[in-house]
Amino acid sequence: MLKPSIKLILSAAALSSMTLLVACGGGGGASGSDSDTPDNPSIGGNAVTGPLDPVQSQLSSSVIEPLANTVDGTPLKSVLVCADTIVNQNVLDIVDTVLAPLQSAAANPGAINQAALTDAMNSLVVNLSTLLQGLAGTAASCSADGSLSLDQLQQVLTALNGTPLAPLSTQLGPVLQQIATQLSAGSGGGNGGADLQLSSAAALVAQLNNALQAALAQIPAQAYEAPVVGGTLSTISTALNDTQALLNSALNYNAAGTRNALQTLLDHLLVNVTTQIVPLAAIEEQAGQPGVISSQIAQAANQLATLVAGTVGQVLSPAFDSLLNGALSPILDPIENQVLPAILGPLTAALSDGANGGTGGALGGTVLAPVVNLVQQVLGTLTGGLGGGTGTGGTGTGSGSSCPFANYPLLSILCGRG
Repeated sequence: MLKPSIKLILSAAALSSMTLLVACGGGGGASGSDSDTPDNPSIGGNAVTGPLDPVQSQLSSSVIEPLANTVDGTPLKSVLVCADTIVNQNVLDIVDTVLAPLQSAAANPGAINQAALTDAMNSLVVNLSTLLQGLAGTAASCSADGSLSLDQLQQVLTALNGTPLAPLSTQLGPVLQQIATQLSAGSGGGNGGADLQLSSAAALVAQLNNALQAALAQIPAQAYEAPVVGGTLSTISTALNDTQALLNSALNYNAAGTRNALQTLLDHLLVNVTTQIVPLAAIEEQAGQPGVISSQIAQAANQLATLVAGTVGQVLSPAFDSLLNGALSPILDPIENQVLPAILGPLTAALSDGANGGTGGALGGTVLAPVVNLVQQVLGTLTGGLGGGTGTGGTGTGSGSSCPFANYPLLSILCGRG
């Protein structure tokens, strides 16, 4: 059970009806572009500082960035950067706004930083919108403090028309536009009025989550399972669903539920980023070894999530960062030092050779199809052998094996069919 003080703090946050500052134009978040006018406002936000910063920085630098940099110059990079920003920045920033006051000095625990929560909400809307445009190949990369004009938001309504991912535009697009308009004007109307309460922020997350779930339910299974892109969509879907549960528990003064929701969110996020966006689970399946490595990562992720949830409401010392970094190592070290080197080497070689993945396949009709098909081809060769007598993408030769995983002790079991 959580300390009694947590329930009191969460109750106070919900009952005090404190308003949230809307980050619009020159407000609490990032300013809009030079073209912003009162008739064409933009929304955006600043990154939130909080206790989960070590998780955010290491997930980005150790997992997402190497994969995104490998596909630099392709539309897939924008999708990966947006996934990182949405899940690893915006969602965890929302969590940080709940955790931070609970980790302050016991004599003065403070209240939820409402402006920071609104910044995170603003950025979430901006980056979900940019993701849709990125999937259509028409958007710049996401960022934690980016902004998007309402004119640009109009594009998300039709960005994916005629593609297997069209439901994202038709289902999620209108909700994004509606929420963006609300945030830019303020729920009280005009000039970013600060009328957005904590309960309203939770309701907005619920709207986004419901719209995304409806969209994903309409996407063909083959497209939803496309490598990297499918993992990205499922990771974002689960993160929003878990965030909704976390905020609902906080608003209902349910301390134990809030703790459990926090543990579930972190557990799912760590596993999905490291085994779904990084397509480790797919590689295990094709090797006939489902869960052989990802189950170890899942166990370590559960331990970390349990650690963080167990500290809520306690006064944390600077040693928490060190403790958190230590708990991250069993999750990130295998990905950073073995999985990614083994798969990024062959992928880099395929891209540099100018290989053509074709325009059909699971995401046929989208700009992502050639690179996603190429990723699928590379993944399909990894456990079946790449030809020749040496490993590829590793740190040395494979001692006669054609399987690139043979160079890595943890991964060598994936070479059973090589």
